[in-house]
Amino acid sequence: MIPQFKVRMSPTANESVGKVLASGYIGQGPKVDEFENKLHEELNSNIKPITVNSCTSAIDLALHLIGVKPGDEIISTPQTCFASQVGAINRNAKLRWADINPKTGCISPESVKKLITKNTKAIIAVNWAGKLCDYKELKSFNIPVIEDAAHCWDVFNNNNNQHRGNYICYSFQAIKFLTSSDGGALITPKEKEKEARLLRWYGLDRTKGQSFRCTQNITIAGFKYHMNDVSAAIGIENIPYAKDSVLEHRSNSKFFIENIDNKFISNSEWDENCSFWIHPIYLKNSKKEKFIEYMRLKKITCSPVHFRNDKYDCTLEFAEASLPGVDLFTETQVCIPNGWWLTNQDLKYIVNVVNEFE
Repeated sequence: MIPQFKVRMSPTANESVGKVLASGYIGQGPKVDEFENKLHEELNSNIKPITVNSCTSAIDLALHLIGVKPGDEIISTPQTCFASQVGAINRNAKLRWADINPKTGCISPESVKKLITKNTKAIIAVNWAGKLCDYKELKSFNIPVIEDAAHCWDVFNNNNNQHRGNYICYSFQAIKFLTSSDGGALITPKEKEKEARLLRWYGLDRTKGQSFRCTQNITIAGFKYHMNDVSAAIGIENIPYAKDSVLEHRSNSKFFIENIDNKFISNSEWDENCSFWIHPIYLKNSKKEKFIEYMRLKKITCSPVHFRNDKYDCTLEFAEASLPGVDLFTETQVCIPNGWWLTNQDLKYIVNVVNEFE
């Protein structure tokens, strides 16, 4: 079976983790600092990335920094991993579902604009498949934008002129381009960096020496969101492989775009700024489920990747009257394997199988 996802692990990760385990220091320490320095160089970011234990924590930390309180409204898209929403829900905020562009899966700025009220506190935008949302337009509403970049690894194109969210949240979960076994990173506006670093570890300043736990005055209660040296050691060893992975994903998606030709299927469009963590295609005439079963019989794994978040029991209270873009996307979108593990033979086989679908 050709898998849709696979963990890429550096062969030197075992040795690096072993050294950390033997050091007697496995919490947040020198390896986390080293990892953040390497990420800063790799991402060419405006601040040194603030590592955390998951992208979910990064999003929640961003919501806290923005000042989200019970009753505030958060505009998000239901077309994402549910992890994008849990911070807002657990803060007792009200989710407002914006529609998406059914050709890309990205949030629609026009839909967002219609939802804005005096209670709107933040916008969460997801880079579906690694395609950047229209952040120039989203930021024009003068509401903080949280960029869920879990599908991204944009080191292939370090263009500081690109518009990005106010808060950028990366994922280092197992099957992402860069894995630290689990983890994430938050890039904040410069004026929020110091506060974010304090908040991720209860509100304690980790730079204040060995006796900080019993001598510091905590002025603001934080969270247990920090990364540890074990995860950081894995992340450090995987950084060189992450860029290779994203370039291979992009190359494989370009091959699919150039070679898939089936009247029942609309393909993704090539985008120079897209990471292509996944490769979406769109089945016409309600043939999605038939296609998934057909691919399974041909030993190729494919799936929609995420289920729309507005249909869970715990989100029904936030239902919107009409989301035609999400409806169409749900009906048509499915992702085929495009990962770094595919051989040239695999790529040709997938194209032939897809083209033969009737």
